[in-house]
Amino acid sequence: MSCGTEHEGMNSGCSNVACCEATAGPRPNPLIMALRFAAFAAGVMVALLGMIKERKFKHLAVWLGGWALFLTWPRYLICSRCEGYGNMCYSYYIGKYTSMVFPKVEGKEPGNLGLAQEIASLSTIFWAPAIALRGNRKLLAQYLAIMNVVLLGQFFHACRYCAANSTQEWKNVCPAHRTWKKILKIS
Repeated sequence: MSCGTEHEGMNSGCSNVACCEATAGPRPNPLIMALRFAAFAAGVMVALLGMIKERKFKHLAVWLGGWALFLTWPRYLICSRCEGYGNMCYSYYIGKYTSMVFPKVEGKEPGNLGLAQEIASLSTIFWAPAIALRGNRKLLAQYLAIMNVVLLGQFFHACRYCAANSTQEWKNVCPAHRTWKKILKIS
């Protein structure tokens, strides 16, 4: 039986216990997620339209390559090993996306390769438009302002939740995870 919306929490008619247990965890507030997605979409639009307007097609190709990398190997090497796999996780529901694309990997922790690819892809996604838009200060300021809202949303919403609820030791490598554990006084 597939896991869908009919399996919210521990439904008594559920024949797939693992599925029901996986969806029983807390879900992000839909309003907060809608606001985060709106800010993210605004950042993507400013980046995309700005690079096209400024005719920075090489930067656009690099940016799209960063997205291609982000949505593939790091998801397999990190998210398929995460306890949030298959769930509507606080990090833009990426756990749900990963479960549709990659199988769950049991018993393995993410290695340095996955973390390095994550850093490289996210850095490319963030910085390629900023470099492309440096000739147009107005677009650059808009892009940086929006992306700072996106990053703050990630830090105060997703990273805080992960630090408060994660039971996986490998997440202690993440600086935001460690910061929130100190703030929340979690050992």
